[in-house]
Amino acid sequence: MTQISESRGIIIPRQDRLTEFQFNEPISTPSAIAIPLVNAKLAEATINVNNNNDLVLITATVGWFNTFTEAAGVVAATFTINRNGIPIASVIQTVSNPSAVSGNIFNIARIIFVDQPLPEIIPYAGSFIHGDVQVTYTLTSDASDDTAATTGPITLTLSEIGKNL
Repeated sequence: MTQISESRGIIIPRQDRLTEFQFNEPISTPSAIAIPLVNAKLAEATINVNNNNDLVLITATVGWFNTFTEAAGVVAATFTINRNGIPIASVIQTVSNPSAVSGNIFNIARIIFVDQPLPEIIPYAGSFIHGDVQVTYTLTSDASDDTAATTGPITLTLSEIGKNL
């Protein structure tokens, strides 16, 4: 909700406020060890939600690649954000090799999503959250070929945005 406040003749919009920040950054710089993307759990973070109106700003980034070996082709990768095990956002990307030359083809997946995690944390309609409720977000991946992998970076950030009432 945006409200207008006046201070000495200057109009300043009031914004909702960031009330908590959590992150998981298992690989912040590219490493030498490749992690296969097929059915992989890449990162997980938990945040406390304490109000029915709270929103969670989620960002995820994965640097990934596929190793093509002397053949042209296309490989797809799906990156998904799950809230308490339930998929809520995803992106599908591809990398392609138009020639029959060996090599790594790179891409970067990014997800930005605003979530209101009500279904899992409010027991029934009309009820309210009392205290902190932990909500866990997981970044997972899958790929069409087992040669798709990541060496990083991998980041998952969670920011609780509380309504400024």
